[in-house]
Amino acid sequence: MLPFIILAVASLLITAVVIRDQLAIWHGAYAGASSASLEPENIEFIRQSVIKESGLSQVEVHTFRNDPYITVDVSSTRTVPLLLFNWSLRTFTLRASVTIHIQDT
Repeated sequence: MLPFIILAVASLLITAVVIRDQLAIWHGAYAGASSASLEPENIEFIRQSVIKESGLSQVEVHTFRNDPYITVDVSSTRTVPLLLFNWSLRTFTLRASVTIHIQDT
């Protein structure tokens, strides 16, 4: 019975980590879109806003401008480790996209 309990708890922990990372990506995309609405041409400023808000350093940030809107697309590739066997599960990508109106300056 104990191995099943350990497996269930480990599965819950892995799920919690994935959900936490997805929420971080969403928050980062929103922060990037907010920055992009102020400075749509400054890609580094947008990227730094995403990194600062999400807390994740390995993110890809793409912007798509369709006046008067700008879309910020953020993605991060993740691998779920299985610590007990020193294996890792399949690699997957977390994504978030936010579209916002460009502010008139």
